[in-house]
Amino acid sequence: QPPPIAPRSGPVLVGPTRGSLAGDPAFLVAVRQAGWGAQVPPPVEDRQVVFAADTPDGRVALVTGTVHEDFRGVWLTGPVGAPADQLTVHVPARLGPDRPVTLVLGGPGPATLVVVAGPADRVELSDRLQVGPRGTVARSYAAVEAADGTAVVPVRTTAAGTAVSVRVTREGRVVHRSGADGVRSPPAPAAAPPVPDRLRPVPAFPDAGLLTTALTDLAAPLAVEPAALEAELLWSDVLPGARPGSVAVVLAHSPGGALLVGTWARVGSVTVLCGVQTPPGTADVARLTVARVCDTTSPTSAPGDGGRWLVVSAPVSGGTAELLDARDRPVATVPLSGGGAVTALPPDAAEVLVRDAAGATVTRAPVAPMATEVFGDFGVGPPADGPGR
Repeated sequence: QPPPIAPRSGPVLVGPTRGSLAGDPAFLVAVRQAGWGAQVPPPVEDRQVVFAADTPDGRVALVTGTVHEDFRGVWLTGPVGAPADQLTVHVPARLGPDRPVTLVLGGPGPATLVVVAGPADRVELSDRLQVGPRGTVARSYAAVEAADGTAVVPVRTTAAGTAVSVRVTREGRVVHRSGADGVRSPPAPAAAPPVPDRLRPVPAFPDAGLLTTALTDLAAPLAVEPAALEAELLWSDVLPGARPGSVAVVLAHSPGGALLVGTWARVGSVTVLCGVQTPPGTADVARLTVARVCDTTSPTSAPGDGGRWLVVSAPVSGGTAELLDARDRPVATVPLSGGGAVTALPPDAAEVLVRDAAGATVTRAPVAPMATEVFGDFGVGPPADGPGR
């Protein structure tokens, strides 16, 4: 059977203006003349008001145009009824003329999601990531009311962020799936993270910045506050090498009943998510084993700079970690302290075999690669082979 025909690609962020203020010509003239902040705008006569509306959480307009063949645009937001010259500028992420855009206004708590898609597109919403008691991870989507491809939908957010993912379909096929950009009004104050209990011997406790990022990364997709995760510190230590840094493995409890085991590395002020695994809620915490790659290199890193680490956290009886390649051949042996270690990633390491002081096998686990996406299954935009780029 031949594959389904891909839906037609076409401009998404086009006129005429959509939204509840589309019939207010005086406002549309004024918002077309509003400033774009630091971004160089197109001439006023070339600007297009794609969307303009008053929502339960404020007034919003999307204005676009082209400067030297570069498609640009801004969200303009403010209180309901605010004049155009008093609206605040926000630059949309990954803007393109044929890409749907989203914005969350308000929160934490009740908020409003705005979606602008193609005039004939179907808009679907997933309010949160679901992690079931057996460790299954999924999202469910439901269609929302959309007029001419635009939707204004009530949602709930937390101080950790928004859990929603938006899916857009055209002619029966998905053309876009991603999280939502957010504007908080007023900004939520940063709360100190709850201090987790230590489950295993910890050579060095992680700093508050790493823990804040870790708990936010886990809590936001689940639509809960970090304190609801009942987080515990499985293991942490400093990163070896010349650059100061640390690594932490955090255990949390999903509202759906599963466990969440996430690994993060922090170098300077930058924290990266190495990956999250979701064991069943009935898993024996004492026997949980993590073998995760943490890549803290950057595009400007030189080949000899290091920055690719293997983090191991195993049962406390583990004395050594034997690193094996894909053919079960040893490539390195790493001493463990309280079942944990962080070491430069050896080439070809595919599996970790943990032994106790007597040489008996304690556990073994595959080396998990560095995560390529944030935790939450939000989506990253249009499919690689689909329209909308």
